[in-house]
Amino acid sequence: MSLLQATTLSMQSEELTELAEMADKGQTLLRKAMVWAQDTLVSIDMAIQAGALLSALIVALILSPYLKALASHVTGGDTLKRFLTPLGTYLSPLTKAMLLLVALLAAQYALQLTERPFALVRTGVSLTTAWVVIRLVSNLIAEPFWARTAANSAWVLAAMNIFGLLGPISAFLGTPLGFKIGTKDFSVLLVLNGMVLAVVLLWLASWLSRMLRQRINTLPSLTPSIQLLLSKAVQVTLLTVAVLIALTSMGFDLSSLAIIGGALSFGIGFGLQRIFANLISGVILLVDRSIKPGDVIEVDDTYGKIGSLGLRYTSVITRDRKEHLIPNESFVTGKVVNWSYSAPEVRVKSPIGIAYGADVHEAIALALKCMDEIPRVLKAPKPTCLLKGFGDNSVDLELRFWIRDAENGVSNISSEVLLKIWDVFKENSIEFPFPQRDVHLHAEEPLRVILDK
Repeated sequence: MSLLQATTLSMQSEELTELAEMADKGQTLLRKAMVWAQDTLVSIDMAIQAGALLSALIVALILSPYLKALASHVTGGDTLKRFLTPLGTYLSPLTKAMLLLVALLAAQYALQLTERPFALVRTGVSLTTAWVVIRLVSNLIAEPFWARTAANSAWVLAAMNIFGLLGPISAFLGTPLGFKIGTKDFSVLLVLNGMVLAVVLLWLASWLSRMLRQRINTLPSLTPSIQLLLSKAVQVTLLTVAVLIALTSMGFDLSSLAIIGGALSFGIGFGLQRIFANLISGVILLVDRSIKPGDVIEVDDTYGKIGSLGLRYTSVITRDRKEHLIPNESFVTGKVVNWSYSAPEVRVKSPIGIAYGADVHEAIALALKCMDEIPRVLKAPKPTCLLKGFGDNSVDLELRFWIRDAENGVSNISSEVLLKIWDVFKENSIEFPFPQRDVHLHAEEPLRVILDK
């Protein structure tokens, strides 16, 4: 037998010996686990505690509907309703959990009086208490999805801490992976902490920006455009601060972001120039107040009312309820007709033609009289009717009147006015014109007309 073969056999025998030792250790641990399970889990004391847990759960499920009905009856009075109804709405989702906690505390106290073990029941009390406290806090979050997510995550961490698993798992997740982010060793725990902190900070920034926006909108000294500009600036600033704090907590060096920003600015100048042009145009529109929410405008072929004014686009709602999102750059560089820029009153012109045989003075008087019967037409400034000229087939008049609600449409009020004039002119025998032609035939001899049989 060669030396190599002998060495190989020796290594194989050592490996078999190690495997046998590991198998023996595994069997020993398994026997110890079975003995512990038999001594601990399969015992009268454990059965009593499990029965106490099950009984407490059944009691909570049975009594929770009665407790809700009692709470509704108590808060039914006008005196207490104003104070107790919000509290009942806040505590109603926790009725079963609170009843379960009371039942478990009673079971634990009974086991203590009988001097029996109550470790399992105490664990149930700890888990239920943690759930009730976490849900009370998470109910302060208005968004249901984030409230449930925060409650479930916090309760899992609390349960891990109760069972003594939080420390070992944190130590395992915090093991460095061999490289650094800035000044900190990269690990799974570092990423998780950064993500949780980012979510919390972004939620706080959104909540705070919403509160400040409500406060800004109540300031009477600020125009709607300035209010919107300040609200957007506060929101962007708070969100930026939240992101920077989260990145700092994860070990990122913020000085490197300046270098990255300088490198990206060159590409942004070419690739995103239209986007930034719209952003700057949005700021200009908010500052100079040339257009503002509620104005009736006409840009290109779009006529409608401004619904909202953002930093990138402006929402224009037309009469057919279509909402056009027009880039802000179009309002700064193009021609815009603002029907309500300085005042809401708008003058509408409607041309009218009458036959040459009609009485022009009577037609003008009747047209002006029609204006008094149309509610949308303003009495001041007064409507006027002018003689504009003598056409080929008609005497041309022009009716001019004022309205205050251009956002409700201009064509519809013109149609209503013309329809009213049509009815009045028909009643008073004012004829409307139609094209007429006189044909003159010049011939040296009379024309011969032949009729076929």
